[in-house]
Amino acid sequence: MCQLQLSLFGVPVVKHSQTTLTFSTRKALALLVYLAVEGGLHTRKALSESFWAELDAEHGRAALRATLLELRRLFERSHDASERAHLRIERDTLGIEQDGSLLLDLRLVESASKLVEHGVESLVGQAREELLQQLEQAARLVRGPFLAGFTLRDSQFFDDWFSQHREYWHLRVYQVFDALSLLYEQGGDVERAIDIVNRWLSFDPLNEEGSRRLMRLRFSQGDRVGALRAYSRCRTVLAEELQVEPEPETVALANRIRHTAPLRPVQARPPQVSPGQPPAHLLDGPFLGRTAEFGTLIESYQRAQVGQPQLVLLQGETGIGKTRLSTEFVRWAQVQGADVMAGRALQTGSELAYQPLMDVLRRRLEQENAPDDLGSPVWLVEIARLLPELRDRYPDLPVPTTDEMLGHSRLLEAIARLLRAWAARRPLVLLPDDMHWADTATLDLVLSLAQSLTERPAPILLLVNLSTEAGGCTDEQSSWLMALKWMRLPLIELQLTPFTKEETLRFVQEIAWAEQPHDVGCKNSTGGRPVSEQVSTTREALFGDRAHAQHAGG
Repeated sequence: MCQLQLSLFGVPVVKHSQTTLTFSTRKALALLVYLAVEGGLHTRKALSESFWAELDAEHGRAALRATLLELRRLFERSHDASERAHLRIERDTLGIEQDGSLLLDLRLVESASKLVEHGVESLVGQAREELLQQLEQAARLVRGPFLAGFTLRDSQFFDDWFSQHREYWHLRVYQVFDALSLLYEQGGDVERAIDIVNRWLSFDPLNEEGSRRLMRLRFSQGDRVGALRAYSRCRTVLAEELQVEPEPETVALANRIRHTAPLRPVQARPPQVSPGQPPAHLLDGPFLGRTAEFGTLIESYQRAQVGQPQLVLLQGETGIGKTRLSTEFVRWAQVQGADVMAGRALQTGSELAYQPLMDVLRRRLEQENAPDDLGSPVWLVEIARLLPELRDRYPDLPVPTTDEMLGHSRLLEAIARLLRAWAARRPLVLLPDDMHWADTATLDLVLSLAQSLTERPAPILLLVNLSTEAGGCTDEQSSWLMALKWMRLPLIELQLTPFTKEETLRFVQEIAWAEQPHDVGCKNSTGGRPVSEQVSTTREALFGDRAHAQHAGG
């Protein structure tokens, strides 16, 4: 039987028995495409009204008959008389036979994409190889977007139908390239993964997920320049086509690439690893599922850097990764030239006034010329309330007021003045961690500083880490949090959520892989240590000293 082959990814091409067909009108091709893709039978009345809406009923039916005659003649030129025609025409309905004689590239891509809807990470052996073959076959069929460059200016019906299907098939192609490149990446075939991602970006240059994957793959080969070049291309395309900047996740990844040395060159990676090995890239391990939040922190810092003070509430359950994320961020900020002051509230049986700030200020004031920074020794007197050892350093300080209420207020003002003075020299990131354990005085201090920044802006990013577990906040802390949110200071709330099962699996794989020796020629070496032991020993470094596996894994 002669086959009717429609290639609709890219400029539409129709072949019948290896003969490429040409059509006298665009509507003849459009009608064939519509009937083949939709399947089933359609009434003549509906088709004539849809494709020839500008004509009356009689002339519309006549135009439909003429188009069907053209299609039949095109098929008959390479069609044996004994074979059944592809057109199924009845008295009032018609369609295209949906049997083995019809080959649609759309169907093959759709079939492959549906195979990966539930993930590909767990596939091994023959099942993985068979899926790779189907995805490769589907990817080869994609010459471009659905019906690239084809429209009907005088048929709103067809253009609406085309727009709906374009989005659907775009998603299907996305799934194919995404899964195919991921499988090669997981299998250690980085070069082939890069080739697939480049084809993916040729199909969809605006796809940031593809750009991020290319950046990670290039970086995994020790090619920092290539990774950043991929980011530059992504940023240029987005600016030219959409006049937008890359997503925070993409910006965060680029910044991590700039400030993270590649851990090993491409030669250090075994050429082939068994299915189930971790992905080739090195940047997602500790930040798997957190790169968007990291990007948001970067954006907040960039705004603070130009003199717009920012307040970020980083919230989540205990052990979910708040400390890890904020610690990595302040390291990044220090590389950018930020001044970082970080302190942690401790869980104690009694309140220690200003405890998260005392050690930080004490270390800093040992190195600073505090009277000059404060502008007047009057404010240093107030700081000496908190750090009495300053009187040994400055014995001429006057006696502070005995009014406890006034003294507290003046101390808060003195600290705010000191922080603004330091921020005037270079942007300041202030990180009070574990604020759910903070004493009342520390809560007042943070609230006072936020209020001060609304009145006298300074390049300060105030990053507050806070546990949100049920029953974790007292009424006083809840009121404080509400007051903080009511401030006119720009506020961003980042709520960390548990990892999905897929992210947890990938996270554990990354940890295990990071701790393996990677000498040239080694394959699947764990240095004699079980993966469970490797994960256990690195969990603290990745999540902080209160990490719990159940929080990390969702």
